Parts: sequence; C-alpha cells; structure tokens
Amino acid sequence: MILKKFDISIIGGGPSGSSAGILLSKRGYSVAIIEKKSFPREVLCGEFISKEVVEFLKVNILYEEFQGLKPNPITAFRFTCENGKELCSELEFPAYGIKRSKLDNFLLNKAGVNGAEIFQPAELKEIQKETEGYLLKIKSGEQDEITLNSKIIIAAYGKQNILDKKLGRDFSIQKSGLNGVKFHIDKVHFNSFDSEEIRVYTGRDIYCGLNAVDDNIVTLCFLAKKNKIQYSPKEIILQLSRENKKFSALLKDDFFDYIDKLPVYGTGNIYFGKRDIVNEGIFDIGDAAGVIAPLVGDGMGMAVQSASLLSEILVRNKLVQRKSGEEYEKEWRQMFLRRISLAGIIQKSVLNNSFRIPCINLVSLFPGVLSAIIKYTRG
Repeated sequence: MILKKFDISIIGGGPSGSSAGILLSKRGYSVAIIEKKSFPREVLCGEFISKEVVEFLKVNILYEEFQGLKPNPITAFRFTCENGKELCSELEFPAYGIKRSKLDNFLLNKAGVNGAEIFQPAELKEIQKETEGYLLKIKSGEQDEITLNSKIIIAAYGKQNILDKKLGRDFSIQKSGLNGVKFHIDKVHFNSFDSEEIRVYTGRDIYCGLNAVDDNIVTLCFLAKKNKIQYSPKEIILQLSRENKKFSALLKDDFFDYIDKLPVYGTGNIYFGKRDIVNEGIFDIGDAAGVIAPLVGDGMGMAVQSASLLSEILVRNKLVQRKSGEEYEKEWRQMFLRRISLAGIIQKSVLNNSFRIPCINLVSLFPGVLSAIIKYTRG
C-alpha cells in the first residue's frame, strides 16, 4: 500500500474539480485530483460556455490559450415551440460552444501545471473519517492500492455518483423521471445551421437544444420525461420532428440513418431538487452541489463559480473545516438558489404539455421578457 499526504483531495476532474484544483494549487496547497475516466472523454452536457466561465478564464490568465481550442462563438438564442411560435434574443455577453472533451482536458492539464497531482483513471474505493481529516483508498489501473491522507475533501463528481448512496444523500434514491441524451452531429446533416445561434425546440415531454461546438460539429442535447414505453433516443428525436415542423425542416433526409451510427451520451433519472452542500464534512461543488435546468445553459458557469467560491472560503479560513462549511453553505445559497429556482420554474413550464403553448404565446407579447430571463439566470 502506498500512502500520500495532501491538504485537499478533489473527487472528479471535470470543470468544477479542475477549476478548484487550479485555484487551490496556485495558493500553495497540496492538491490531489481523483478522476475515474481517461481524458479526453465525452459526457452528457449542452456544451454551452456562458460569461461566468469566460470571466474565470480571463481572471486566471487562461483565456488566450482557451481561444487556441477554437471554441465556436455564440451571440444569439432562439426558442421554437411546436406551434411555430419563436422567441429570439441577442446575448449581451460573450458565449461559446465547445466539446466537453476539449474543455475538460484543457482545465485538468492546467491544474496539473499549477501543481495538482492527478490520479487518472482512478477508482475511489473507500473514504474513512479520521480524527483530523480523511483517508481515501483509490485503485488506479494495475498499480497497488493508494491511500491518500487529506485534511479536506471536495466532491466534484457531477450529477450523480455511487458516493451519494454511501453518504446517505436523500435524493440518491429518488426517481425524477427525467433523462438526458447528447449527440455530436456533423453539420452536413442539417439543411442550414447558424453557428452563432443556440436553439431550443419543444415537443410533448421534451425540449431539445442545438449549438455548434466547432466548424463542423453541432451538439444536439435533449431532456425528456421518461415514458412507460422505453423509446430509444432516435425514436424520441423522430417524434419531436413530427411535432415540431421547424425542427423537422432543419434535418436532412439522411439525418436519422446517420444518428443510428453515432455514440450516445446520456444520463437517466437526473435530479434537479434540493441537495445538501456539505455532507459528512465533504464539500460539494458543481453538479454535485446542485443541478440547474440545462434549458438556461448555466451548468458550467455554476461549476467554475462554485469552485471559485469554495476555494476563496477555504483559503480565507486556512482549511478550517467547520467554519468553512458554515460559510460555504450560506454563500452558495445566496449565489445560486435564485438561479436554480427560476430555471426550475421555466423547465416545469416548458415540459408541461398543457401550459407550454399558452405560456410561450404570453411571453411573445412582451419582447423584453426573454432578455430578462436570460439575465436573471446568469451569475
């Protein structure tokens, strides 16, 4: 058995975990990042970078290197209901589309450059609470089991993880009935696509977002209610195309044959309700702390902002766990609860088959409402 000591261990190397690793390593703390997957890899995500992420990159002198990844600029939003009604708005902030595989790899590498030690791919086998700190047992490939001794643990493992059940988190046994799916689709399979526009199309029990992530690829990501009959992702998109004529007009004749051959990235039973922010002394950031409705495109913004918030609090309190936990819970709620609540109301309205069309018709009468919604779901 190999024993290593760290000030902070971060479970998960996605945007929130890597961002925390960058910030805390720069402040001189010894940081371990435990990531179960080999990068680059894809995960379920709308792949929309909002102003919060752009600001994080600029503050940490990463923006120019980020531009080297050639993210796709996005300047406008278009929402299209199945009755043909459209809501449109210019975005009043810099935004981009980029594949998660590119962004995650970039941020994790930067955490390593700043001094974080990265264990990847590494499976977390056990966490033991000690008098002062924790012991984490991990297994990485064919290596011997490694034990990490750490004062602080940060959970940055995304929407759901087996650790949620081990910690007895209430939501881990609840059924939301909401499933998400993502495809990467070559632009040649669309009749036309404005790369600077993010689009959302609605149908019965579904909303579907599309945005370009580079010169040739469009991300198609949808959230749908789970039905009694288990339909495939292709069948769900096909149904949306029958219900929403403007969505159907976007697709070329070979579209459905093409997506049959594509990998599907998905997550079932996505829980959007309340979560504890600190569990057994473990600090949650990103989606582990709270999942915002993907309709508003602020998931990655919340990831880097929660990482920044917690890092600031830990540094300010010199890693004192209890004081940091109390401050983090309070400040996290002040920063994010309004956004999450508003996004949840919007999502429920959009997925309500009786209420959706009257609601869209009403909003269309007041052009400033959409811009206000976009503003109040940003950080």
